[in-house]
Amino acid sequence: MTDFTERSKFRALVLGGYLEDVEVSGSGHKASIVKTDGGSAFNVATCLSLLGAEVLFLSCFGVCDSDRWSFRSIPVMPDCAHGIFLFSGSDVIAVQKPQPVDVNQELVGILIDEEYDLLYSTLEIGQQAASVISSVKSRIKVVDPSPFHEFKGLDGLGKYDFILANEYMSFEKSDRRLIIKASEKGVYFAGKDFLPPVVGKNRFGSGDIFGSVFSLLLMNGASPEEAIGEAVKVSGEFCSQTRSVEQFMLGIRSSLNYVIRG
Repeated sequence: MTDFTERSKFRALVLGGYLEDVEVSGSGHKASIVKTDGGSAFNVATCLSLLGAEVLFLSCFGVCDSDRWSFRSIPVMPDCAHGIFLFSGSDVIAVQKPQPVDVNQELVGILIDEEYDLLYSTLEIGQQAASVISSVKSRIKVVDPSPFHEFKGLDGLGKYDFILANEYMSFEKSDRRLIIKASEKGVYFAGKDFLPPVVGKNRFGSGDIFGSVFSLLLMNGASPEEAIGEAVKVSGEFCSQTRSVEQFMLGIRSSLNYVIRG
């Protein structure tokens, strides 16, 4: 079912939301609408794939949605719906949330015999899904507890090695797993602020780029501090530009020495 036959240098299992991003620019008859694939977990799957990882994406999506994606994907349930994210600039206009679901137990039974380098989960399709999937074997497990309204406390998330929280979330800073993201302003970890070289504008997707680069560098043997420093630099550069997540990663990957090639 997973169609993985050979062991690559980096296998990533990503669980979370797929949303149709709808960006509105202008107003009235002069307004324009641009639709793109999105969602936090989808962005992470895209970034990791562009950085050379072998990605399996678990989410809620329709039969034809995944045909154009560059990575493998499996719907966690056969009849769950993706979401819609409507925004203008940095302002959220409306969100139709992906459907919270329980992960299909047949799928869990198959994945339990697999081994991954990275498990990366968000709460976009519910905390229960992230809790269940945490039993899959993986060298490193990272959870982004977003959206925060799905967060039900740390019960079920104990197997995750790192928590990538946003600055508005309420967590005990004494938790050594905690990394606090502040978008264009950098990251707080283990009593230290990690600041980007240049402060740009808050942009949707910057945290997903941070999580992708951070996770890949950890798998390449970097310390958490080294991985955070580079991830802050890259996500900060994204915040100083206007390109989409995919366009940005395509533009910089040739200059990164930690991209998995071939």
